[in-house]
Amino acid sequence: MIASGWRGGRGFVYGLRVLGNGRWLYFRREWASVRLIFPDGDREVSVPITDSFWEKCPALRSREIKEFFIRNGLAPWPKNHPPHFVLEPRGGGCFRLGWLEHVPRQPALLLEPPESE
Repeated sequence: MIASGWRGGRGFVYGLRVLGNGRWLYFRREWASVRLIFPDGDREVSVPITDSFWEKCPALRSREIKEFFIRNGLAPWPKNHPPHFVLEPRGGGCFRLGWLEHVPRQPALLLEPPESE
């Protein structure tokens, strides 16, 4: 599923907005939280699911998400141009966040061998 960066609270709160029908297809109402693995590490982080996730704003919010954005030069982003990601369900309430588009400081693949000197 696709997720985009989300910010609220006058830019103090950051999160991931689950786009489309992802929240209904991959999340369960009985979950109080999910585990998230960021693309720049393998450590799992617990992220709460708030009531508003189901009611009006399907965003996962946490300090760790904000730190991930800042650590990778993603925040703040230009108005109406949040970063986008792939949110891959791993089972049991665990999700791996993956890069969907090239972002600053994201490792790039070497497509051609460097010229020899």
